[in-house]
Amino acid sequence: MSKSEILILIGRIKSEPAVTPALLDEAAVLIRRVFPKTPEVAGQADVVGQLLHMIDLCLPGWTIQLTGKATEPDGHWRCSLRETRGSDEVEVIGLGTGRMVELALLEALLHVTEQKALV
Repeated sequence: MSKSEILILIGRIKSEPAVTPALLDEAAVLIRRVFPKTPEVAGQADVVGQLLHMIDLCLPGWTIQLTGKATEPDGHWRCSLRETRGSDEVEVIGLGTGRMVELALLEALLHVTEQKALV
């Protein structure tokens, strides 16, 4: 797998209104190449729950920080994934932003995946 595949998907996510089950499945295929424990996407409506479960399995012990301002119809969300809490010397940090919580979560997870990918 190439890092460019992940970066292309991250670019696409930035223009999406929400994470659909099809988009989550496409991302899971790329994530699974780096993190084999990535679960299969269930095709359920609970995309946020599936993403949190994915992060939990792929990045055990990592800190998820989610901040945002809930506004109708869209919020302004930021997500950071860190190996340890509060340290600026962390080697791998995943950052994501989006108008929906799931967009920020998925982008952050893809950034960590891209950093951990070999090629």
